[in-house]
Amino acid sequence: MMEQPKETKQWRLYIFFILMGICAIGQAQRSFVTAFMDNLSTPTTFQLYLVTYDKEATVTVTVKQPSFTKTVYIDRDSTTLVTLNESYMITEKQVTSKAILVESDVDISVYAFTTAGDTSDATACLPLEDLGTEYYISTPATGEKKQFSIANGLEKTVLVNVTASGSITYNGVVYTSGQSFSISLGYQQAIQFQSSEDLTTTRISSTDPVAVISGQRCYSLMSACDTLVEQLYPVEKWGTFFVVFPLLDHTEDSITIIAANPETTISIESLRESNQYNLQEASFTRLPLSEAVIINSSQPIMVTYLFQDSKPNIVTDYDPFLATVPPSSPSRKFYKFITQRRYYNFLMIVSRDSSPQFFLDQHPLNFYNVSMKELNGFYAWEVSMGNADGQHEIYHQSLPFTIYVYGIEKFVSYGYSMGQETIYPDPPYIPKPGALHCLSHGAEYQLPIHLLSEANLNVWDVHLEDPECQAELNENVALIKIPFSGCGSSVLNEDDKTYYINTIYGTIPKTSIHRIEIPVICEMETKETLDFTFQPKVTDVVSFGHYNVSLKLYQAANFTDLVSEYPHQVDIHGSLHVEFEVESDDANLQILVESCKASPSLGELEQIYYLIQDGCYQDSTLQNHQVPDQRLQRFTFHAFKFDNLPEVYVSCNVIVCHNATSPNRCTQGCLLSRHRRDARSWRQHLASARLSQGPIMVTSDEPQSPGTVPISALVVVIGIMGLLSVLGLVLQKRHYRKHEYTLLQNTSN
Repeated sequence: MMEQPKETKQWRLYIFFILMGICAIGQAQRSFVTAFMDNLSTPTTFQLYLVTYDKEATVTVTVKQPSFTKTVYIDRDSTTLVTLNESYMITEKQVTSKAILVESDVDISVYAFTTAGDTSDATACLPLEDLGTEYYISTPATGEKKQFSIANGLEKTVLVNVTASGSITYNGVVYTSGQSFSISLGYQQAIQFQSSEDLTTTRISSTDPVAVISGQRCYSLMSACDTLVEQLYPVEKWGTFFVVFPLLDHTEDSITIIAANPETTISIESLRESNQYNLQEASFTRLPLSEAVIINSSQPIMVTYLFQDSKPNIVTDYDPFLATVPPSSPSRKFYKFITQRRYYNFLMIVSRDSSPQFFLDQHPLNFYNVSMKELNGFYAWEVSMGNADGQHEIYHQSLPFTIYVYGIEKFVSYGYSMGQETIYPDPPYIPKPGALHCLSHGAEYQLPIHLLSEANLNVWDVHLEDPECQAELNENVALIKIPFSGCGSSVLNEDDKTYYINTIYGTIPKTSIHRIEIPVICEMETKETLDFTFQPKVTDVVSFGHYNVSLKLYQAANFTDLVSEYPHQVDIHGSLHVEFEVESDDANLQILVESCKASPSLGELEQIYYLIQDGCYQDSTLQNHQVPDQRLQRFTFHAFKFDNLPEVYVSCNVIVCHNATSPNRCTQGCLLSRHRRDARSWRQHLASARLSQGPIMVTSDEPQSPGTVPISALVVVIGIMGLLSVLGLVLQKRHYRKHEYTLLQNTSN
């Protein structure tokens, strides 16, 4: 995290910075080759999602026979869908010209969805740079029509050797385990093999890089027939260390581990046990996955994940899918991925980060419905994205991670993984720490001038969501002032947290093209506890966040003469005037003093007297004063003591809410006893803190005329949002004559 000034040290500040047009991404051109494998269901479509990054792209999708050519222009940071019908699906048992070639003039990503009415799956397509010359096939053990395809993209001729595992028929000849045969693939040609036997560890070797797609035409473990599709990585891209978490809390999924080299020792560790396996060349082990496991291997291996369990927590009877497991030594901190509205979509992030320090679609991860699992320092964050559609982005400011993207619906599902790629877009530029400061009046961001120069922009080209809110030059930085209300700022409330969100843009004049894009988000922590000891002086402000919550004492009921010296005396016949305030420019905040209780000592549990309880006034002398602003509450109450005890402590719980959460606990006000249980379920308030107040010297000289007498206190301001436990108001009594003012209480807390 970035170094922050003292007044904001309770903040978590996350900034993700995308300098559009500054970072060079990938290579000058990028090509992909894939194939539309056989699917039992009809009609079936092959959907190619073409995703751009910081540059606009011209992309051409071609199939040689049947002839298909489509050229599309895609704006930067956008997505275009190209769909092929089932005439481009490989049904032949021979070499065809149905290899699908995608060529782009800049770096892009490509995702392929095979979709029918009652079956589906998806894969992230690999660029030519990530293809190889040696592969091993992975298919499920059960079900009909295991299959795989081999596709040549741009090479004039590629010689391919296939060494069977199981039974494969080619040109009328049946090849059994250990037997080999060769084929020749020309420019944009592909071939598909099918078998009723498990084809796992069938070996593919070629003279030039090819694409290999594996799966199953009809997998019928849970449904009548489901298609499985996954593009495989070549042996040279395999890894030795994997962390695998079950998706959707499944306990009956399985993993398949394949070795390419002899004497491969594999250790598998879970929370309950550890096991070791020795694999030889072209061998595998298939294991049930009932809990998270860590896999260590002495030599590179491939791990595939078969999602085959079904739990009725969201929808029942969803289908399986097949995905590769990325090695857990990633280098990527930034991904774009695709989901479809048809499904309940999920994202699983596997990382070493122990807290969700990610941004998904420019929102902090805990803005979503997130669950977390942990195994030996690795964490899986499973995010429910609902029926989200289209392109998404996920960032981490500093740590690399891998992801799984998947979706389920009745009788359909899809899933694919990312993080194993060696060729991928550079992560967004991340600014140096200290650029963002959150203050009581708003936030400020300092953008270095040299970054503007690199983007060929001027200071006045930098603005917030509201283009009228522009940056200003301040020495060698462009200073952007971000109010919490206005300039396009939005407020999100989620799980006891509030986020103030805006975006800084650097825009080419008279266009809608952004070369700089900086999501700026301020997050308030939850349930902070702060302790302050009594000091013989007044402290007006102690700031710990972007605004303050304060408790102040005044000399009189007009609340104009602040107590500024102490110890100060107050007569037993006098009154105390107390003000609670949220000191912020955000006029949408509200405050509620939910409870105030008095006791003769700190931590007292038996002698308790309530001034306010559940927002309801309990003391007959308590007066609520009219205030000009919902961020204030003011009270006056008569001084008192506990019989024969020298001190009184008063502690108050203060709740801060936001209008965006209305109705909330603040708008409820006083809750009668029958509603108090319901009040505990209201969570539209944030954080907690503790401060001490006092001492106040109470005397009992001769009675004065009705009114008030001076008091004094240590005034401490807490700079965080939330449930504020104010512990203090020490009333030290020295002389008492009027026992009618004595309170003898013995109630439970």
